[in-house]
Amino acid sequence: MFKNRKLYKIIASLALISGWQVTAHASFLDDDFWCRTYGCAVVHDGQNFDVYDNFIFATNSCCVANGAQMIPGSSTFGQFNLTDSLTKHVGPNSTQSMYIGLTQDGSTISQALLDDGDGYLDAGDNFGGVFSMGSLTDIMLDGPGKAYSHSFYITSRNTKFSLRALASIASSTDDFANTITLDDINIDAAMTRRGNDAGFDFGRRARSNKITVENGIIDLGDLQAVPTKMFSFNNNSGIRRRNGDLNEQTIRLDFLYTMPDYDMSMGVGSMNIDMVFDMYKEP
Repeated sequence: MFKNRKLYKIIASLALISGWQVTAHASFLDDDFWCRTYGCAVVHDGQNFDVYDNFIFATNSCCVANGAQMIPGSSTFGQFNLTDSLTKHVGPNSTQSMYIGLTQDGSTISQALLDDGDGYLDAGDNFGGVFSMGSLTDIMLDGPGKAYSHSFYITSRNTKFSLRALASIASSTDDFANTITLDDINIDAAMTRRGNDAGFDFGRRARSNKITVENGIIDLGDLQAVPTKMFSFNNNSGIRRRNGDLNEQTIRLDFLYTMPDYDMSMGVGSMNIDMVFDMYKEP
C-alpha cells in the first residue's frame, strides 16, 4: 500500500512500503525468480522502487486470489514526483498556500497587485493602495493555482492487475469542515508511455497496450466508498517487454487534482485528505 497524505490544497507527503535499489543493465523484473514465475508489479519514483507480488510468502503458497490485493514486499519508494520531473513533491511549508489572486471586475485576476515575487499570498505581501474594493472585487484561488499534479512510474511482469484508489478526509477544521467535500476536488488520471524526466529515460522497453484508464472517476468523491479501479493493466505478459534497466521497462502514471472555485466567502480552515493507492490482482 502506498499512501499520499495531502492538505486541502493537495500538499503531499508520502509513506510507502519498499526496500530495493535500482540495478544497472538487468532489472529486478528480469532476475527475480518469484516475479518471473508468479508475476509482480513494481512502482518507481526514479530512484527507488517497491515490489508487489502474487506469491504469498507468509504461507509459502501461490497465489493471491483474483480481485485481492497484491503483497507488498519492500519499502524504499520515496515520494511522488512533480509531473514531468524527478523533483519530489514535499509541498509548500506551513506558512504558504496555493496562489490567491485578486479580481476587481469579477473575472480577470490581477496577480501583480498582490505577490511580492515568491508566488504565494503571505505576510510579505502588501495590498497598500493598489486596488479599491467594489461590488465585483473578490479574492480567490488563481486558475493555475487551483491545480496540482504528481506522478510515479509503474511496470509489471506476467500478471494482469489494477491500480485502485481510496480517498478519505482524515481531518478538517473551522469553516472547511462545512464548505469543502471530496466531491469538490476533481481528479484526472492519465498515462505517459515514453519520455525523459531529468535524465530518467522511461518507456523504451515497456509494453503500453491493453492499459485502460477507467471512466467515471471525476472527483475524489468517486473514490471514497471502496478502493476503486483507476487503471487496469490487461496484458498477461505485463508492462515489461524485455530485459533492460528498470527505467526502460516503466511507464508513468499522472494524477491532476483541481481545487474548487474557492474564495474568501467560503471561510478559513484546513483539511487533510488521504489518498491510498494499492495493486490488485485481476483475472
